[in-house]
Amino acid sequence: MSGKKRFWLAIVLLVLGASFAVFFFKGSGDKDLSGKFVLEPLETGTLEIKVTATGRLKAMKTVHVGTQVSGIITEVEGRHNQHVHKGEVLAQIDPSIYRAQVAEAQSNLSKIETQIALDRLSLARDADLFKRHIIAENIYDQDKAKLSMDQATRSQSIARLNLAKANLRYTTILSPIDGIVIERRVQIGQTVTSAFKTPRLFTIAEDLSLMRLDTRVSESDIGAIRDGESVTFSVPAWPGRTFSGIVTMVRVHPRTVNHVVTYDVISRVSNPDLALKPGMTALVTIHVGVVSGKPLISNAALVYRPDPAYLKGIDLSRFKHQSIVFRLKDNHVEAVPVSVGETDGIRSVVTGGGLHPGDLVIMRDHMGESRRSHGGLFGE
Repeated sequence: MSGKKRFWLAIVLLVLGASFAVFFFKGSGDKDLSGKFVLEPLETGTLEIKVTATGRLKAMKTVHVGTQVSGIITEVEGRHNQHVHKGEVLAQIDPSIYRAQVAEAQSNLSKIETQIALDRLSLARDADLFKRHIIAENIYDQDKAKLSMDQATRSQSIARLNLAKANLRYTTILSPIDGIVIERRVQIGQTVTSAFKTPRLFTIAEDLSLMRLDTRVSESDIGAIRDGESVTFSVPAWPGRTFSGIVTMVRVHPRTVNHVVTYDVISRVSNPDLALKPGMTALVTIHVGVVSGKPLISNAALVYRPDPAYLKGIDLSRFKHQSIVFRLKDNHVEAVPVSVGETDGIRSVVTGGGLHPGDLVIMRDHMGESRRSHGGLFGE
């Protein structure tokens, strides 16, 4: 090959290399980043605010039936799931000892009443003798005092008789309400004692067609809950069914477990087919309200942190103790502080910050999961 040809070949190769270098560096500098991320434009919308928690179903009214006297159970009428009426016999304690106590009290009362009758005769006789100055005044005074003392003893005897009769009545254990027996803790032949603590023999629940749902709500969510708000929930026994209720009370008494503060929210639940039973665990959703016409952002964007390679010139330490999101603008990743308000657990209302409608907010990497910084919702 001649020298002239070699010269022109070198020129061509040099031009091609320069063109390739320019194309490569230009292409790498202007590479479209939109394909790297899952983006979502900031738009206004409607957000249904919900509070989720766990709860437990209970009867609207539950009565624990015990005994006020001790003895041996001789009869048991109440059975599990039995519908009972107020005043119906549930069990019987051996009444023989208490009948004897009633008889003894009646006998003592009869004795003192007989003594009072004699005291009155003696007092009337001595009153006549005292008027005629046949007996001394102190004898007459003693007669009056004896009558008064025996009258007081009669009052005491009457009280003892009433107590004995009450104890005898208590040997028959009756249902205090109309309801259903949901628990029985007593058997025939069992000895019950009420000396230190009233034993629980039966538990009776009032009509189970109307039940109570006790839900423990964290202190961060309790401020949004009011009486009258609707509640929906599900139970493991009926996984494909949704039940509903109404909030009737938000109790002010706190419960603290492992430094977590919760409050009880009481709801009224209709149970016409008796599908719900006391003690069931419920996954509860309290429908707090609806926010319309507000800019909404995905909660995933609040916790996403892009690869440091895309954060050229961005010092995240400037956003310490602030919620930040990242947007793609002019093919550059930008960190933007935001303020958020109500949330449904998936999206949140943007209440302030540097975002504007239509801004492309980065949700996550296009081919990977969102990264979470150690700062959670806050800047590093």
